Order: sequence, then structure tokens, then C-alpha cells
Amino acid sequence: MIAVDLGTISYEEGLYYQEETHTLKVKGRIDDTVFLLEHYPVITIGKSGGNKDLLISEEELLKRGVSVHSVNRGGKITCHYPGQLVAYPVVSLNRYGNDIHKFVYNLEDTIIRTLADFGISGRRINKLRGIFVGNDKIASIGIEIRGWVSMHGISMNIMEDSDLYSFFVPCGITDKGVTSLESCLGADTGIGMKMIKKRFLHHFSDIFDSPIRKVIPRRQFEKQYLLS
Repeated sequence: MIAVDLGTISYEEGLYYQEETHTLKVKGRIDDTVFLLEHYPVITIGKSGGNKDLLISEEELLKRGVSVHSVNRGGKITCHYPGQLVAYPVVSLNRYGNDIHKFVYNLEDTIIRTLADFGISGRRINKLRGIFVGNDKIASIGIEIRGWVSMHGISMNIMEDSDLYSFFVPCGITDKGVTSLESCLGADTGIGMKMIKKRFLHHFSDIFDSPIRKVIPRRQFEKQYLLS
């Protein structure tokens, strides 16, 4: 398993890295890869979502520096922003019996175990995707499978951007709130994104039974795999 830290990038850049790596993976030219990153402010609408869940116009969002993208992942509407951990696994499901439900369950377990490392009890809610703390959503999941290789993935709120969440109905759910690790523990815990990424990868590697040799930076990944 290759782990790549992309830093903070635009949503378009995130799609580029996924698409290029997905093509290589389908051709058998790269190992399973998981990207860790943060995105500049963006709202994304999945296959089962629509503009009806936007509370202000796309034009007004653009004026506020928030882009909007309709994407080919499962789920409805969510957002990404600096202070939220995003993980995109580009992974062959052949090794896991081509079981999409189990794959999603394992992603949820990775989030639950990561939260538990920091004393937070995450849980599933029947018929809803993602992970909740009480009745507030702390992590979202939306994937795409093509050629039995995954794209897109998870987002976990480390800090909370309440302004951004006020622009839409998160995941189309009207009777639940949103929360973050910082909201659960307080802002002065000393827990940084670097530590959270480390714990996430530890659990991801364990649950998917795939050792991660090291985490490589963006430019090294480009040079070694995309530009070769």
C-alpha cells in the first residue's frame, strides 16, 4: 500500500490525482494507494443529491470563494475545507472479494477506531452513511467503483467550518447536526492533523490488512508514478 500526503489542494487537483492513479491501478501498474489531504472550500454533490439541498445560489457561493462540483460518487451533498481530513483510497476490491458493502463498512471502522484514539465514541446510524457522535455527523463517506477499483472516500471533521455548513443541507439530512473532533474535545487539546493522519493510516492498514511502507509527499509521488 502506498500512502501519499497531498497537503492542501483544490478539489480539481484531488480528482486529477485520483483519476490518474485509478487508470494506473486498473492497468496493474501501481499498488493500492491512499491519498490524505485537505481541500480548499468546496461543496460536492453526489449521484443521489441535487441543487435542492443548496440554501444559497452557486453564484453567491463562488463570490464567497466556495466552488461547487457534481461528482460521480455515492451519497448526496457535503463539503470539504482546510481543517477536515480527507482520504481517497484508490484500491482494488478484488482482494476483498469485490464486496462493496464490506469495503464501506471497513472505511467506517477506520474512522470509528481513529476517533476512539482521541476518546470520541463514533457510531453508525441505521440507513445513514457516515459516522456520528450522538446525533451529529462527524464523518462522511461517498465512493465510486469502476473496474472494481475505488475512488473518492471519506472526510472527517477535525475543525468545524460552521459558515460553510450553513450553505447547504449536509447529506440531505434535516434532523441531524454536524460536529468535529475539536468541538468534541475543545480547541486546546494539542492534537494536530499530523497525529490524526498517523492514527488513521495505522487503522486503515490494520483493517485492510495492507502494510503501508511509508508516507510519501506529493512531488515524490508525481515524479515516481505519474511522470515516469
